[in-house]
Parts: sequence; structure tokens; C-alpha cells
Amino acid sequence: MSKISNSRKNRFIESIAPSSLEDVWPDISSRCTFNFSYFDANQEHATDFTKWDEENLKRFFSKLRLYSQYPLSYWQQQAVGSHKNHVLEIYGAFPRKSGFNHPPHVPSDVDWARFRLDGKKRLIGFTIPKSYCKVDTNFDDKTYYIVFLDLEHKFYLGKR
Repeated sequence: MSKISNSRKNRFIESIAPSSLEDVWPDISSRCTFNFSYFDANQEHATDFTKWDEENLKRFFSKLRLYSQYPLSYWQQQAVGSHKNHVLEIYGAFPRKSGFNHPPHVPSDVDWARFRLDGKKRLIGFTIPKSYCKVDTNFDDKTYYIVFLDLEHKFYLGKR
């Protein structure tokens, strides 16, 4: 008995690219993730997302989507502005001159950082220092923990 071939069905099945986690592992395991569990909108210069209009929220989530396609290390190398700064700057300790205060719910030994969104808008947060991210620990160096939404560039007050 011969099988009857259905060419439309076969083309449809071929158009679906079946992949497994094993197929995408190198890419998916290196991408950065964002965690909002340390978010704090209760400081003077912090902004809450509930105060944003729909257009600002759309732009924000488009940026998050873009940023999450690559590792944090990629964004540390992407130059912006006068090419002295990068999309992601990791500062280390909480800045001495800041319009914000170190929230008590954030550990003291994290690496503070900022993502540039656009204009003066910054996404302030932290990463876990690489020294904590050893094979035998559960610490993750691919997650960016969002703490503040800084609309006026008040987190790291420079010499200006």
C-alpha cells in the first residue's frame, strides 16, 4: 500500500522550525534577564511606572525586550553619547554623590549599575558580583535587578 503525500501539509510541517532547549542553549543561557523584586519608587527622585502614560510604557518595554536579547557584557561594550559611556555602566559601590539613598532592602555588597534608556532616563539597579557567581552557588551574574527608575539622571551625580 502506498502513502498518499499531501504537499501542503508537508510544507506546513517543514515551515515550523522545531527546536529544543538543547538547540538554543548557548544563546538562551547567555541572555540577560530583568528582576523587579527590589524595585523602589518611594524615594524623592524615583518614579513609579504607574505614573507613565501608554507611550512611555511602550518605549520602556521595547527597550527591555531589546536589552534582554544579549548578555549584560554586550551592553557594557556598546558605546553611546560621546562614546565615553556605554548603554550599561556597572559602578560597583553605591555612589557617594547621589540623589538617591541606598535602600535598606538591597544588600550592601552588590554592584550598582545603570542602563541608559533615552535622554536623561536611566534604569538603576544592580548585578551580583562575579566573585559570588561560582559553579557551586545559586547566584546568577546574568540578572539585572531593577531598583529605581531615574527620569532626571539623579542617581550618579557627576562633577557638573
